[in-house]
Amino acid sequence: MLKKIALLLSISFFALGAPLNVSAHAVLLDASPKEGSQLKQMPDRVSLTFNERLGEGVFSLQVRNDEGKLITTKKATMNPTHQTISLDVPSSKKGIYTVSYSVISADSHLVQGTYVFSVGEKIDQAITNDTSNQGGNGKQSSFYNIGFSLVETFYYLALLWLVGFVLWKWYVPYQSGQQKQKYKANVRYLQIAYIIFLLMSIGVQITAILKDSNLSQIKIFIIHSATGWSWMTCILLACVGFLFLLKNKWFDFIWVGLLLVATTLNGHAVASSMPIYTIILDFVHLVTASLWAAGLIYLFIIWRKEREQALAFLPIFSRIAFVSLMLLILSGVLYTLKLLPDITALFKTTWGLLLLAKIFMVMLVAGVGILIREHLRKSDSPGLAKFLISDISFMLIIVLIVGTITHLNPVPHNEPLVWKENKQDIEFLIKTSTLSPGKGSLWVKASLPKDGSSIQSVDVALSPKNKGELAPIDVPLKVNKDENQEKQQSQYKMYETNNLVIPYAGRWQIAVRLVTSNLDEVVIYKDIVVYDVK
Repeated sequence: MLKKIALLLSISFFALGAPLNVSAHAVLLDASPKEGSQLKQMPDRVSLTFNERLGEGVFSLQVRNDEGKLITTKKATMNPTHQTISLDVPSSKKGIYTVSYSVISADSHLVQGTYVFSVGEKIDQAITNDTSNQGGNGKQSSFYNIGFSLVETFYYLALLWLVGFVLWKWYVPYQSGQQKQKYKANVRYLQIAYIIFLLMSIGVQITAILKDSNLSQIKIFIIHSATGWSWMTCILLACVGFLFLLKNKWFDFIWVGLLLVATTLNGHAVASSMPIYTIILDFVHLVTASLWAAGLIYLFIIWRKEREQALAFLPIFSRIAFVSLMLLILSGVLYTLKLLPDITALFKTTWGLLLLAKIFMVMLVAGVGILIREHLRKSDSPGLAKFLISDISFMLIIVLIVGTITHLNPVPHNEPLVWKENKQDIEFLIKTSTLSPGKGSLWVKASLPKDGSSIQSVDVALSPKNKGELAPIDVPLKVNKDENQEKQQSQYKMYETNNLVIPYAGRWQIAVRLVTSNLDEVVIYKDIVVYDVK
């Protein structure tokens, strides 16, 4: 039986864990100078603004010239809101400059990116697209991803089982004093397992987000970030637990509450626009999951050798587990709706796809719970064993998924548009800067008509979808007078604008309308989704 569960867990782990990359959550909202901008002179300062509070002390902002050399050795500074970092730069000669940055988001993810701008000369958009990498976290090896997911899975198993065992201790109908002592011994083993995997989890996170930091930066991060406080509080509570747990019911309840609140400070909940709301939902989610997971594993431990104890505990567990599962589902739904800007985002990220898998597993758990309650009503104890095994298998897979998605990004990144289309023998190529609410850039390249006519005009319009009868927004274009474009005048015509304005996040449609000298009209359309990452 144990071998079957272990095999199922192993298969699920390698199927889910191997291809995953940990994703960053802070998103670059505004940059000055902007990506791909072409300036007449170097500005006095380069500044970047992000959508959420950044970790203090551990950040960098550098600007390099077209020879790859730093144009200043000054250190970047952070504003009082902890959302903008800035770097004073000296006057510099004409050329192409590369901005590179590294910050840590509120939910403890390393965010790195690069982009280019130019001073006093044109910039090839191919260069911009090749070098731009905003909001990335750097790819980790498959070995690292598997190890990270494995550590987080065992960490959450230890956390849920320890919290659940501490809560259940006061409601288990012990049949003898010996059973009570065995229960306390199990809690002690779980305390040891929890602190081991807590330290391993912290070590893995530090390796990822503070690998290039000095001791001073690490100290600042631990003292001034929610993640640092979470780490210190969890370690302190784990140590206190060895001295005082299981002696007083109210102390145990307070200890559990503090531990789970500290745990919620290291994750998605603290980085949302309403952190109190998401922290409460995350807290409820963890409490209910602990009651279900710990109660289930306790039944599994005592089922064979202490059947009388198991049957006495089963009715209590069945009632609590049913309520817990309902609250687990409700808090999970509300939490997800708060995190995601659009329900369709579930299908566009690894986080969302794994969450759908988790929902499916929870539905299976609910189905098994109904069968257990039915057999319990019929007093059919021999038939309960197979359902307990199924429930435990589903629990392990669910915790595996949780351990994997905890540090994945639930929100899809806004990305630049690269759109190619051929209509009526005219080849279109449309590129944009990163699509996000606000001002951006757009470039249009169109081949000359095959009938020998010329291009008279190209217009671009942006229309909101699902927002009623709002009129399209015209996007002003000007002809690109690049020397390279003039050499290709006989084949293509190019247009550009730095005034692509997307007023708000949502679904939009871009329409490109080309009119020839023969007054023939060619129109192409592209639907886009712009996410609100503020």
